[in-house]
Amino acid sequence: MAPSVNGTVGPGPDGTGNTAAGEPRTEALPADPGAERAPVRVAGTSAGATASSTAGAAASSTAGTASRGPRRVRLTLARLDPFSVMKLSFLIAIGIGLATVVAVALLWNIVDAIGLWDQMDQLGRDLNGGRPLPFMEYFSFSKFLSYGTVVAVANIVLLTALGTLLAFLYNIVASLLGGLKLTFTDE
Repeated sequence: MAPSVNGTVGPGPDGTGNTAAGEPRTEALPADPGAERAPVRVAGTSAGATASSTAGAAASSTAGTASRGPRRVRLTLARLDPFSVMKLSFLIAIGIGLATVVAVALLWNIVDAIGLWDQMDQLGRDLNGGRPLPFMEYFSFSKFLSYGTVVAVANIVLLTALGTLLAFLYNIVASLLGGLKLTFTDE
């Protein structure tokens, strides 16, 4: 189905929403319905001649659009391809995962630079009779980087699955309610 001038969807000339060539139809919403198109000069004609051929009519429509303002097209997002959404969410999740690992490394180095690990170890020794606390070995840089990597991998799996699931859910809801209606302009 293709959007019509008033934003409703109707079948094309063949009843399928496509043109005779098989391409989807889109119709522009007029920016100013009362505006007239100015005559356009065609290259190779005299200075006073105006366009009257089909090429001239096409040129006048593009020039008329420029003089009337931006052209607006109203389309409906009726379906998301789940495989495309899965690929995109996977790439976004990889970026978030890398940012997570880098953030863990930076935060550990900041905490180490201000001496918080040493202060925690000293406090634990004071409370434990001079012996180091057994859990302080879990606060080493390599362990924290491992924790961050595990969290990043889990986020990659979850975000990819969630994005794909949301694409399927959107397709179900869009088939029931009609999808998102969007208006595009060419400025």
